[in-house]
Amino acid sequence: RGSDELLSGSVLNSPNSNMSSMVVTANGNDNKKFKGDDKMDGTPSRVLHIRKLPGEVTETEVIALGLPFGKVTNILMLKGKNQAFLELATEEAAITMVNYYSAVTPHLRNQPIYIQYSNHKELKTDNTLNQRAQAVLQAVTAVQATNAPISGTTVSESAVTPAQSPVLRIIIDNMYYPVTLDVLHQIFSKFGAVLKIITFTKNNQFQALLQYGDPVNAQQAKLALDGQNIYNACCTLRIDFSKLVNLNVKYNNDKSRDYTRPDLPSGDGQPALDPAIAAAFAKETSLLGM
Repeated sequence: RGSDELLSGSVLNSPNSNMSSMVVTANGNDNKKFKGDDKMDGTPSRVLHIRKLPGEVTETEVIALGLPFGKVTNILMLKGKNQAFLELATEEAAITMVNYYSAVTPHLRNQPIYIQYSNHKELKTDNTLNQRAQAVLQAVTAVQATNAPISGTTVSESAVTPAQSPVLRIIIDNMYYPVTLDVLHQIFSKFGAVLKIITFTKNNQFQALLQYGDPVNAQQAKLALDGQNIYNACCTLRIDFSKLVNLNVKYNNDKSRDYTRPDLPSGDGQPALDPAIAAAFAKETSLLGM
């Protein structure tokens, strides 16, 4: 899994924008004529301005911020200013990324960072002076292409493909024992921070939507758990990526929970499964005891 470390952040890919009238040119140095965006006017751009970066942050970590959302086409690091500019292939991908990180504050090296639209519509760098960043970008792009899922979905059809969502859709097959929200949380938390879970029954099947804080965690959980049995020879997990990127949870009860909002009311949910029964089930499962 060497690529997992390389792509441990997120890298954005955005298709070409029609708004290419404004172009910024800079070299790899903190050129004085290349000024950061002092204000956020809210106008979408496929170039994103990233601020408050940790001093020792690498190009790979910055690129990784965009990976779950699409393709990154250029990067400019301004390390002396603790800033960077990231260009995506499309404006739609940039919009999705900004919307996502406005709801979930991104962190690099345990430090919160800030992402906004740049006033520039295109990023042109001097490749000779910006060689390191360009080399990293090419390496990440190559790994992306190698690991790209075979799918009929093109970037033009969806700015964020289902395979890049932080939300998983979970179906339980052969459900001979009850599967509770707490059981799902215990299993899936092994792969990262679970923010929200919603459970429901559809087509006579127990299903759940589960949101991670990072799309990379969702991908790792799907790879590890899809097709596994929660209990011996039953309660098989069928996992796919949801088209949703954020879940709206209104109540904290046995059917839905927002772990970031403990203040939510319980609503009219039914009592959760008796802890003693849940413990008895847990003894039979390899996933819960993992």
